[in-house]
Amino acid sequence: MTSEELEEAIGRLIDEANVQTEDAKAEYGRAVLQAKCGAVARRAYRSSALEQEQARLRAAYDTLVLRIQKDLDESIAALRAEEEPAPGGSGGEDAPYEVDYRLPVRERYIAVKAYYLSYDSAEEALADLAQDTVAQEYLGVYYDYLYELLQMIQV
Repeated sequence: MTSEELEEAIGRLIDEANVQTEDAKAEYGRAVLQAKCGAVARRAYRSSALEQEQARLRAAYDTLVLRIQKDLDESIAALRAEEEPAPGGSGGEDAPYEVDYRLPVRERYIAVKAYYLSYDSAEEALADLAQDTVAQEYLGVYYDYLYELLQMIQV
């Protein structure tokens, strides 16, 4: 799979997750409206029963959205894992931090960021990061975020 095909597949996954989230939001809105209408009909609009029902509906909605996000993250990670080199095959043994391509990119970013933020000097960290070809490959687009972060800290 080329990088363009990979990005297209990821885009489709994101679009699908957005549709699922919007559907869940619409269903949540309908359920809340139905609960309010029922409370009005029972003359219990300001009752704690309505508040409890709304809280239950919100918790169910939040749980569903979190599941959709988790499924999306896992699907994207699986797609990216197919495209990444095997652990140790990229010179990761030369990195001063642990390189594990099985980790999601966000966790890689956190690990590499923690390493560079442990430097006493932001200037030295930025200079070392600029020379770190392992981090460029290991982090992908997240490398740019880390580089910008260190630039902001340096100022």
